[in-house]
Amino acid sequence: MITLILFIFQQTYAVGTWPKYGATLENTHLQYMKGAMMSAPDVKWSYKTGGPVESYGAAVADIDKDDTMEVLIGSEDYKIYCLNGITGGVKWSYTAGDRLYTSSPAIADMDKDDTMEVVIGSEDNKIYCLNGANGTVKWSYTTGGQIWSSPAIADINNDDTLDVLIGSTDDKVYCLNGITGKAKWSYLTTGIGMYRSSPAVADVNKDDTMEVVIGSFTENNVYCLNGTTGRVKWSYFAGNEVYSSPAIADVDKDDTVEVVFGCWNHKIYCLNGTTGKAKWSYSTGNMITSSPAIADIDNDDTLDVLIGSSDDKIYCLNGATGRVKWSYMTTGAVHRGISIADIDMDNKLEVLLPNAGFPLNIDTLFCLNGEDGSLLWKKQLAHDVHDITIADIDNDGCVEIVVGTNNSGTIWALDDIGNFTNCGCMGTEEKSKELKVESIEFKIIKNKIYLSVPNNDYTNILLTTYDLCGRLKEVAYQGTLSKGNYTFTPNIRKNGIYFAKLSIGNYSTTKKLILMK
Repeated sequence: MITLILFIFQQTYAVGTWPKYGATLENTHLQYMKGAMMSAPDVKWSYKTGGPVESYGAAVADIDKDDTMEVLIGSEDYKIYCLNGITGGVKWSYTAGDRLYTSSPAIADMDKDDTMEVVIGSEDNKIYCLNGANGTVKWSYTTGGQIWSSPAIADINNDDTLDVLIGSTDDKVYCLNGITGKAKWSYLTTGIGMYRSSPAVADVNKDDTMEVVIGSFTENNVYCLNGTTGRVKWSYFAGNEVYSSPAIADVDKDDTVEVVFGCWNHKIYCLNGTTGKAKWSYSTGNMITSSPAIADIDNDDTLDVLIGSSDDKIYCLNGATGRVKWSYMTTGAVHRGISIADIDMDNKLEVLLPNAGFPLNIDTLFCLNGEDGSLLWKKQLAHDVHDITIADIDNDGCVEIVVGTNNSGTIWALDDIGNFTNCGCMGTEEKSKELKVESIEFKIIKNKIYLSVPNNDYTNILLTTYDLCGRLKEVAYQGTLSKGNYTFTPNIRKNGIYFAKLSIGNYSTTKKLILMK
């Protein structure tokens, strides 16, 4: 499988869409763009909704092409809000028939009309696809239960159409056509599924087809489904509820991806992505509802797993062995996802974690040193800090923090106190292995991207363009390429520097794209 994407800097951008759980559809929670928060940040703006703000975080994009980033967030007041990233003012809102509280928005140009759409689930049993410019409904799909899962968007069956993958409390996982909203397939679990977990999407077994990996809340299984048919490839019985959303990565460098998730039986699991068999597990002191983040957090050339527990701790585990590198005790349950970025421009990764502490009138956002888990700073907000989105919301070239809180019903945008600009990224060249597909050529000449395929058919190819701030500019190509030479001309109006990344399985290389027209 060849995937051609650009070097991704925004947590909310991935493979032509914006799933909540990380910089890729594999849910790794890693942001490459830097921030300048050397100390506790200031509140840039806050917006109070009519109810607790979404559990699983915001999405960020220039959704209406006005060269200003927007922040999309749902609330218990039945509304999804589109806010101006610079000011926090409302651009539009849409009212559903019930809470838009536990499903995080995903964003993509679903119907190739050069306009972004927003996809989100609601507790009124519906999945909505909204026009990103004005919030009107393009389509909706009614399931048999409430939607607590967040959607992922991908061309899951290689038919040149984006699909929506999402779970429902009617015990089903759905794959919907992104243009029409009609079901392509659904999978009914063998027992009571009640999905709170959100899907991760990847080719987990090197068969050149995409799989969907998702947890079951009351059936206690993690499922790996064929993306084309929805049939089960494998399932793993975890022994208790799986609230956590899986993350997918080759954590032990064996050229096979692993699936990592947390469980209500206090355990963190690492499974073989091909077989679904357990590689290791680690027991914490209480149930786990947090979703894992994966990164080389201490720059030792080994991927690490970071995840929170309701024992009030965050754990950093060696991805290959599952052994603890460090842990940090907070003031309450670390019950939501972890986010990772170089938040203070020291060329090292920091860890941002939410918190549900006591007493109920206070709660805190924590920032930890990724190398040893020591506290760098903390910011008191309001009770029950939820999932954290790290993105450049004001076009200053440095990331901000966007996070919602429960009892105040507020979304917060936090920024550095020094008004820094152009913070940069964690290197334009990734640590990556040499490409192992013979004679595949990837080069950039002037304003064009060239790819030469020497043999065979390569599926699931995606070509996108991003600017230096990580903003998605276009999806230039998605589909299959056979033997031959291909030229891609980015449809970007402005001159400037961009980045292109060619990935082949676990191998990747990054190239700079300079547009001068």
